[in-house]
Amino acid sequence: MTDAGSRLATRHAIERAVVAATLAVGAAVLAREGGAPWSVAVPLAASAAAFAAWRSVAGVCSGFLLMLLAALAALGAGSHPLGRLAPALPILAALELLGPAAVLAVAMVRRPRQVSRRLLGSWLASSGLVAVGLALVTGDAARGAGGGLLAGALAYRLGVVPAYAWAPMLLRHPSRHITAAGVLAVAASAGALALVMAHLPEPAPARLALLVLSGSALPWAAWQALRQWRRDPACARTYVVVGLMSVAVLLVFAGSGTLTSSAAIAVVRREGFTTRLPRSSMHR
Repeated sequence: MTDAGSRLATRHAIERAVVAATLAVGAAVLAREGGAPWSVAVPLAASAAAFAAWRSVAGVCSGFLLMLLAALAALGAGSHPLGRLAPALPILAALELLGPAAVLAVAMVRRPRQVSRRLLGSWLASSGLVAVGLALVTGDAARGAGGGLLAGALAYRLGVVPAYAWAPMLLRHPSRHITAAGVLAVAASAGALALVMAHLPEPAPARLALLVLSGSALPWAAWQALRQWRRDPACARTYVVVGLMSVAVLLVFAGSGTLTSSAAIAVVRREGFTTRLPRSSMHR
């Protein structure tokens, strides 16, 4: 390796380490602020670091296992059943089956046949977040944080994040069969998100998470679409779809519900008494 190549590799390694450390600290702080115990926050932070720093199939699998460890810790501390979310569980389970099937289908059409690390990583990251979110919803202290993680994971699958995501990567694949699987992935993820948002016991944090994710994904998708329009029109059209989905999530799930919840909370605080909030913002 030349000196220039060595310096570039060193710079990239330092950048990955900084990003991994930042994500790990952010995950730990957000988990703790959301009410999760250290037994959940620590493996969650370690998983964020693994996904960011260890750019390989082994790395994303390690990050997923750490997320499962966090989910098990949260589930051990939980005391509430998932009865309210029961209508969403079948479609969530179907998505968990569709994920590995899509990863395997893409690997079979690649030459040479190999697993796409980006596609596998995006699916494992979202699956891990779903597991942690569902586990936190069963507890008392971090039910809102669990709902936020669950909604964020499904938004991630849709592509409503400023990052490479599972469904959009399927949509822009040159194989028609993989593209059709991408359309199914978008429809199933959107349906799951709608059901989850309709049945969360504490929906306000989930709406806030969707507001942040869709608000950050929209300009990112627009920039990527403009950047790719001449070089790769098919890829650019996928980012247009991501932008449209970000707008839809912002309007349907995030915007009005967040404003309603914020207004209701502000009225209660201003009046200085406890009253029944609207059903959209009650702890159900």
